[in-house]
Amino acid sequence: MDKRTLAVATAALLVGAAALAQGERADILELVNGTVVASASSEYGGWEAKYLLDGSTKRGWCSEEGKPLPHAIVLELAQPYTVTGVAVDTTGDQEPGYPGISAKTVVVYGSTSSATGGFSELATVRVPKGGRGEATLAKPAVARWLKYEVSANWGNADYTEIMELEAYGTPFGPAPSVNVTGVYDSDYGPMRLQQDGGLVRGCYYDGAAQIDGSVKGRVLQAEWRQDQGKKVGTMIMVVSPDGSKLSGVWFEHGALAGDWAAKKSNVQANCTLAGESGLAQRLASDGHAVLYGIYFDSDSATIKPESQATLDEVLGVLKAKPALRLQVGGHTDATNTDAHNLQLSQRRAEAVVAWLVGHGVAAGRLTAKGFGKAQPVADNATAAGRALNRRVEVTALK
Repeated sequence: MDKRTLAVATAALLVGAAALAQGERADILELVNGTVVASASSEYGGWEAKYLLDGSTKRGWCSEEGKPLPHAIVLELAQPYTVTGVAVDTTGDQEPGYPGISAKTVVVYGSTSSATGGFSELATVRVPKGGRGEATLAKPAVARWLKYEVSANWGNADYTEIMELEAYGTPFGPAPSVNVTGVYDSDYGPMRLQQDGGLVRGCYYDGAAQIDGSVKGRVLQAEWRQDQGKKVGTMIMVVSPDGSKLSGVWFEHGALAGDWAAKKSNVQANCTLAGESGLAQRLASDGHAVLYGIYFDSDSATIKPESQATLDEVLGVLKAKPALRLQVGGHTDATNTDAHNLQLSQRRAEAVVAWLVGHGVAAGRLTAKGFGKAQPVADNATAAGRALNRRVEVTALK
C-alpha cells in the first residue's frame, strides 16, 4: 500500500470509528447501495448469490449439490468502506426439510486490491441453526471486496444455505460513477438506455415500453411504463463496475414482481427516443410522472446538490409550457410514524416548489402536497423497495 492510499485508509478508519461510536449502522450490502456479486464458488439453480443482497430472507443462496466445503462468495462494494461489523442470516432456510443445511461457521475476509487477491481475515461469524449471527470487528478495516467463506455447516453432506449477508460501515470518498448508455439484451428483450448527466431514458418492447429515471453512483432507479401508460411500475438496478451489466428487481402495483437483468450486447433495439424530454412526454400522455433524481438526506427536506439535473428538467418543461401547472407530491417509505412521514413529505414537496419559484416559476403555477407513506410504489419490506418509495412526483393540474 503506497503512502497516499495508506493516508486515505487511515482517515477512513477514523471516520468509521467515529460513526461506530455514534451508533450508526448502515448495511452496505443492500442492493440500493450498489454492491454486486463478484463470484460464487457454486450455486444451486434458483438459489443464487445475488439474493443474499436483497435485504430479505425470503430468497437466498444454496451451494451446488455435492460441492464440498468451503464455499466462498465474493462481493464488490460500490466504493471503499470502513467495515465495522458483518452478519450472516440463515433465517427461513430449508433446515426443516434438509437437516444441517444451515451455514454454521463463516469467515469473512476483506481486500482493497481485487476480487481475487489481497484478502485478509476480518472476523468469524458463528451462525445458529436457521438463525442469524453477527460479529463486530476487533478494529475497523478498509475494504472494497468482501469474501464470505463458509467453512462449516450444521452437518448436511449435500448442500449449504444462507438467506442474507450483511456488513456495516461507512464509505469514504465519492462513489464512482458509470454511464449506462447503450443497448442491452435483457430479461424483457432488447433495451436501449440513454444517460444525460444523472438522467436516464430508455425503451424496450420495440418502443411499446419506456423507462425514465436517474443514476446515482452505480444505482439506477426508474419508472417503467408499457401499453401507453396502462401498465406502470418501478425498478431498481445496480450497474456492474465496467458498466456492461445491470441487475435488479422490478415492482408493479406496489409489490415485487420479479428480477430484471441486462447485459450490453450487439442486439438490435427497435426503438428510438424522441427529442422531447421524458418528463414532457409523460406529463403529456399520463398527466403525472415519478421523479427519481431528487435526493434528500435521511429525515431531511434539504435538497442535495446531485438533484440539479432532475430539477433542471422540471424547470425546463415549465418554461417551455407557460400554461402548465403542477402539483409537486412528496412520498416517503414506511419506516416512521404516519404523522412524521406526512409532515416530512410535505416539507420535501415544499422544498422542491421553493427551488422552482426561486428559479423563476410563478408560485401560482405550483402546489405542494405531502402523501407520507400512503401511496407506495414498491414493497416497504426491503431497502430497495423503501428507496423507490422515497420519491417526488409531479402531476399536471387542470
